[in-house]
Amino acid sequence: MDPRAITLQDGDDRDPALAAALIFDTDPHIFSFLHGHDRARADHHLAYQWQQQAGLFSHRYARLAVDGAALRGLALGFSAAEQQVGAEPFFAQAQAILDEGGRLALARWVQEGRYVLPPIPPMAFYLQNLAVVPELRGRGVGQRLLEDVFERARQAGCEAVHLDLYAGNPAQALYERAGFKVLVETRVPALVDEGIGLHLHMAAAL
Repeated sequence: MDPRAITLQDGDDRDPALAAALIFDTDPHIFSFLHGHDRARADHHLAYQWQQQAGLFSHRYARLAVDGAALRGLALGFSAAEQQVGAEPFFAQAQAILDEGGRLALARWVQEGRYVLPPIPPMAFYLQNLAVVPELRGRGVGQRLLEDVFERARQAGCEAVHLDLYAGNPAQALYERAGFKVLVETRVPALVDEGIGLHLHMAAAL
C-alpha cells in the first residue's frame, strides 16, 4: 500500500466489518470485557453501531483514511457535548442488538468499567478511537488523522483534545510527539483479572 494515495474524508458506513476490527484494536482489553470476552459478539455489535446515524460509534463522528473506495484507517471523536448526546442512542442500540450475555457484560461495564475512563471536561474534544490498518502503521497515516483531529477540535471551539489508552499501547509515542501529556493513571483492581490493567488519560492543549 502506498500512503501517498491515502486521502481523508468525512465518515460514512463503508466496510463495517473492518471499521469494527479497527475500533476493537484501539483497546482490545476494554472491548473484550465489554462484550463478555466474545470476539464474534464484539465484531457484530461494533459493526452494527458503526452503521447507525447516532451513537458513540457511529460513522458520523468519524473521519476516514481511504485509498480509492477502500477504508484504511479512521479517527472517531467528538466534543464533550456530542459525547453526551451520543450516549443515549448507543445504549438503546446496544440493548436492541446484543444477546443476553452481551447485555449483562455491558451492564457490568456501566457498574465497574466506567471508572477506567475519567470524564471529559466540557470544553474538550475526545478522541475515542484512532486506528490504521496494519500495513500502513508507522507510515504517517495515523499522524495525518491526528492532525485532522486537532483541526476538527479547533473548528468545534474546543480548548484541548483528550484521549484514553492502555499502558504499553504503541500509539503512545505518536500522541506524545503531538504534545499529549498524561493527566491521570487509572487501574480498577476488580478488573485486572478481566485483562484491564493500567490506563492513561492524556490531553493536549490547542
